Amino acid sequence: MTRILQSHLVEGFAWTIERYHQAIELGLLTEDDRVELLLGDLIETMPIGEDHALTVEGLTVYFFERLGTSYRLRSENPVTLPNNSEPEPDFVIARRGAKGKRAGHPVPDDILLLIEVAKITVEKDREVKGPIYAAAGIPEYWIINLNARKVEVHTDPDTKEGVYQSVIHHAKGGSFTSNLLGTVYVNDLLP
Repeated sequence: MTRILQSHLVEGFAWTIERYHQAIELGLLTEDDRVELLLGDLIETMPIGEDHALTVEGLTVYFFERLGTSYRLRSENPVTLPNNSEPEPDFVIARRGAKGKRAGHPVPDDILLLIEVAKITVEKDREVKGPIYAAAGIPEYWIINLNARKVEVHTDPDTKEGVYQSVIHHAKGGSFTSNLLGTVYVNDLLP
């Protein structure tokens, strides 16, 4: 059974990244608790469907073929953000740390590209996660919208306002230019 405790439900309690990590270390939150920390609240995550899983698997192959081991390629693993958020985006490309140094979860200065794959969670990814990522200064954020068969590219974050100043939708069959990757074909990202 998933235990979700939102900070506004218990007076005087707020989830911080430190408390969240401590709850995990103590076994109060386990892998069975499908939650992520967003703005100090534990939010239940959706089960992963077949299209979603195929898309994330395809992203892993796509980015490994293009980037090799030059960057950290992470799928469905946490990133630590400064606003009491530790979301688990579907895919992240981050800088590698110094050789031999334990890296930990990527932080905003490490993250070059963050991707959410969405079928049911499009609005959450736009309206909740997008502002969190923009406020953290994530330079490039994509939403792969499986229903609409398009990629929403969010760039130029305004960290004070928590918005991306540029949001462009690219449909199936189209292409766009990524600061990190150059030309990207939408069809290469869809299952």
